[in-house]
Parts: sequence; structure tokens; C-alpha cells
Amino acid sequence: MADQQAPQPPPSTETERRRHPRFPAYERVVGYLTAPRIPVRVRDVGLGGFSVETVDPIEPGVVQTVRFTTVDDWSAMLPARSLHCRPSVAADGTPRYATGFAFVDEAKSLRTVQHLIEQVTSIKMFES
Repeated sequence: MADQQAPQPPPSTETERRRHPRFPAYERVVGYLTAPRIPVRVRDVGLGGFSVETVDPIEPGVVQTVRFTTVDDWSAMLPARSLHCRPSVAADGTPRYATGFAFVDEAKSLRTVQHLIEQVTSIKMFES
């Protein structure tokens, strides 16, 4: 009788391993690393972390202070640890790097992160 093994589930994707969902930033939040001083394109944000796109790679495992600025000029700085950096491509085909970050202290940053998520998920219905 042939050995029968139970079917293995497909390997989990990065998003399935996250504790919290991520929400696309849709250019509603911009970011800036304070050291080294470089602007970043915020790709998405969630309660546990976020990802950015840069021209140069960012070393994994380093704690960075990131300044987030929303479209209504609200701004906050949060510490985050870079988890991974992978080659990527911008919408126009330009080579970029995508780096995933985890917030260093989720409990302390919770209110700030909730505001960021509200900014990227809200829909402005009327112009004032």
C-alpha cells in the first residue's frame, strides 16, 4: 500500500502572516526617514507596521524614526524596525526597493497609527 500523505496547504503569503491587515496609502500619506534623511513613498499602513518604497535599499533590522505627513498636513514621528528589503518596480518601470517595517512599540503608537489608517481609508465626500 502506497504511503498517503495529507495534502499540504500552500505556503502562506506575507499578508497572511501579518497579525493586522494593511491598507493601501493611495498617496494620502508621505513618509520621511530621519536618519538617513531620505523621503519614502508609503505603500501601505496597518496597526503592526507599514511598507515603503525607496530608490536605495534599506538595511533590515535597523530601527528608524519615520515622519508621516497626511494630506491635511498632520504629522507624527514613530520609531519602526526594518524587517526586509526587496527589489521592486515603480509604476513607471523605474527600479525601486520595497521595505517592510514593524512599529517598535505598538501600544505607544496605537493612536497615531489609528489616525494614519483613518487618513488612508477615509473618503472625502464634500469639498469645504
